Amino acid sequence: MKKILGVLIIISLFANSALAIYAPRAMGMGGAFTAIADDAFAAYWNPAGFAINPGVDLAGSYQLTNRNTLIGDNTFALKGCFEIGMNPFAWVAGIGLATMFAYEGAKYLSDKDIVKKNWGRPGEKVAKEESMAEDVKAEDEKQKAEGKEPVREPISRKAIAKKAVKESGKAAIHVGSKFAEAALREVTIQTRPYYYAPHWYRPNYYRPTYWDDRYVYKEKELTPAGKAQFAMGITVMSDQNAILDQDTNWYSLSFASGYSEVVALGGNINVYDLKIPSLNVKGVGAGLDIGGLVRISDSLMFGLAVKELLTTDIKFENGTIKRYQMSVNGGIAIKPIKQATLAMDVHNMFEQNNQAASMHYGLEVRPIYGVALRAGLSDTAQARQNKTAGISVGVGQMIIDYTYLGGAYNRTQMVGATWKI
Repeated sequence: MKKILGVLIIISLFANSALAIYAPRAMGMGGAFTAIADDAFAAYWNPAGFAINPGVDLAGSYQLTNRNTLIGDNTFALKGCFEIGMNPFAWVAGIGLATMFAYEGAKYLSDKDIVKKNWGRPGEKVAKEESMAEDVKAEDEKQKAEGKEPVREPISRKAIAKKAVKESGKAAIHVGSKFAEAALREVTIQTRPYYYAPHWYRPNYYRPTYWDDRYVYKEKELTPAGKAQFAMGITVMSDQNAILDQDTNWYSLSFASGYSEVVALGGNINVYDLKIPSLNVKGVGAGLDIGGLVRISDSLMFGLAVKELLTTDIKFENGTIKRYQMSVNGGIAIKPIKQATLAMDVHNMFEQNNQAASMHYGLEVRPIYGVALRAGLSDTAQARQNKTAGISVGVGQMIIDYTYLGGAYNRTQMVGATWKI
């Protein structure tokens, strides 16, 4: 099983035709994922979600058929989340201290003219799903019209990486596991809301999934109550899109922390490595996202994510300067019964960059333990009434996802796999 997963991930990382739109499960729910975001693909939707469901997850996604005209992804994601018993005041103080360091760090980088705030700043911006190719080509044409040879100032990724490392710190949290006997004794309680669990996929206390209700255990020590969650994630998205004339590579390093899985905060540090193939012109930039989750109960959840809150300019070798637009996404999710989740999102709710907000609706039904069915509907800038559907099946330590994307997504079919290590 491990060898098979390794081969699948390697293939997905190097296959040029790969395209899945930011994770199968979320897209199967129409992109209504801001208040859920509880798996390894949380970086794009809400980085606070990394602090939900402790454990180590390795995930990848891959396109089966039908290219579309949006920047998509061939994604690899790694999530690590750990718990430790902690006084809530100590957790709040810790988050406050981290926030202070983050603020001072952002201020320092702003003074160095490395990053800038993205709200209220003039200049043309583009959505992450759009290409920058036409603007880069226009800069070349402008220079030619002025009788100049198009500028090519090589961008050294090595030099940029060295600068980033020099300005960054390192942190690590090491937490041990306890209560193994109690976990083994009570793990079967998770199957009771479903009445049936197939023999090929059983609950595991140390590898919880979105089928699990971690508060169901009788042993309080096994629940998230009174514990703080700390998480880190690494996400790599690669898309070679000939239709858009843009090769896109996004790299995200995510950090998140939660308390009792009731409240969680998180952020992404994003690095963008772009290329316009027709001109052989490269561009590099970076940005910062933040997100939050509040779970009023197991039946009511709220989420908020701010993308590109801070950003650098994306500078291309021919002198073109672009940046991604800031976007604020909000979502709500409810569970009328344990086996079903209804979700609604508003993306770009403040209509940044004069672009209309988009609505996203999703439904996930988990009829038995280890099986999930999904449907979604969204109205985006590209088209209205984009219908999506999907299914997930758990086999051993792996969850296999399949999703069909209609409307603006051109009937794209995508698969994904998550290995609960």
